[in-house]
Amino acid sequence: MNDKDAVNDLLARTKAIVDTIVDGVITISDRGLIETVNPAAENIFGYNKAQLIGNNVSMLMPSNYSHGHDGYLQNYLSTGDKKIIGIGREVTGMRLDGTTFPLELAISEMEVNGQRMFTGIVRDISERKNTEEKLRELLARTKAILDTIVDGVITISDRGLIETVNPAAEKIFGYQLQELAGKNVSMLMPNPYRAEHDQYLDNYLSTGEKKIIGIGREVTGLRKNGSTFPLELAISEMEVNGQRMFTGIVRDISERKETEEKLRSAMRRVHEQQIKDEFIATVSHELRTPLTSIKASLDLIIGGAIEANSDQADTLIQIAQKNSDRLLLLINDILDISKIESEKMQFNRIKLRVKPFLDTAIFDNQAYAKKHHVKFILTHCPDPIYINADPDRMMQVMSNLMSNAAKFSNENSVVEVSATVIKDKIRIAVTDKGLGIPLEFKSRVFEKFTQADTSDKRAISGTGLGLHISKAIVEQHQGELSFISELDKGSTFYIDIQQANQEAEKCSE
Repeated sequence: MNDKDAVNDLLARTKAIVDTIVDGVITISDRGLIETVNPAAENIFGYNKAQLIGNNVSMLMPSNYSHGHDGYLQNYLSTGDKKIIGIGREVTGMRLDGTTFPLELAISEMEVNGQRMFTGIVRDISERKNTEEKLRELLARTKAILDTIVDGVITISDRGLIETVNPAAEKIFGYQLQELAGKNVSMLMPNPYRAEHDQYLDNYLSTGEKKIIGIGREVTGLRKNGSTFPLELAISEMEVNGQRMFTGIVRDISERKETEEKLRSAMRRVHEQQIKDEFIATVSHELRTPLTSIKASLDLIIGGAIEANSDQADTLIQIAQKNSDRLLLLINDILDISKIESEKMQFNRIKLRVKPFLDTAIFDNQAYAKKHHVKFILTHCPDPIYINADPDRMMQVMSNLMSNAAKFSNENSVVEVSATVIKDKIRIAVTDKGLGIPLEFKSRVFEKFTQADTSDKRAISGTGLGLHISKAIVEQHQGELSFISELDKGSTFYIDIQQANQEAEKCSE
């Protein structure tokens, strides 16, 4: 390649570079007249090359800048004082359509064939300025939020050192920022929380296991004056410029805890009074009803209104006997509740074989089956399986479940009794195909004196205490009494209780 070709190649390369860079490149004479512009400059200002060349570069600036620009140039040419030459700065540009925009301008001097010229590199920084403005606005909003929210905000380093606190945090703990900055955040907690916090942080940094990060919890805070108070704390992790940091959101919940305690205390008093009133009213009614019936029957016989040896007298005696049984049942239930609540109910636990126990329960409760025209059957029970239980108390539970099932079953239906092994527990279940339990009643099934509202008169019988007592007895055996029920399809009440040994596992198939 000869020298001419080399020069042409260099010119072509230079032109390609100038034509393709994203910044505008403008060359001007020492009188400020535009000599060349690259495509980027045309695009930035909205002019084409023909509209620019030969005109004063000040046409690309609003009037307040254009006058200044001519002054700067004249001053430099006459004094050599470089006020704008070689210095990058932000100015305002003006497009062909008259709109202005922020512009980054850098002017350099050069000499071409003995002629002094200047090159201006221009960059439209509208987007950057918009971003900066949005960022400033966001920072201002964020600061305003942090300065005005009622929750304390504390940022700490990955070593637990306090970096910033907002005014609410200063107020909560009674410190100023300068008293806290650079100190370990554990100074705001009494022991054992202070020692635990350092241990949690060290553990997280070494293992990555998050025990407190991202979890809201209640702790105790320590004020500058040494007083402690209940504190709600939530810690989150963040990364700022590649540095791991943590933010703690703290809230003084002293007033809330005090209010909650007052509310709980008031609710306890109201609830206790309601229970007491309901108990007295219900017991009075339940005792008065059979007593009134007994007294009325006996008054008719003793008063001579009914002959003692007549069929009517026998009927009245049967009524009196039935109500005496009901009265005895109620008194026994009340005594059982009293024993349970005073923790004086005695249990004589033995190793009880389940199948013979269920066979006995079915036999002993045949009276209920006959009375309500149903049949009790044992559908499934692996043998031998055992539980540790008081047979009399567990029979009391079974009698209650079976009598309820019979009472709410359809006539000539079957009540199924079963036992199955579920892992290390035995489930004893009583299933009927009767009325089922209404949805609105399910949450109150085990409450005292509770009976479902139903048109079936059989539901009126009973004291409403049986299931409450049964549940308490099962729980005294470390078991659980629960149920599943579907309206008009029936119910299953079941007892889950621990096996007495591992033999049951061999028979669970």
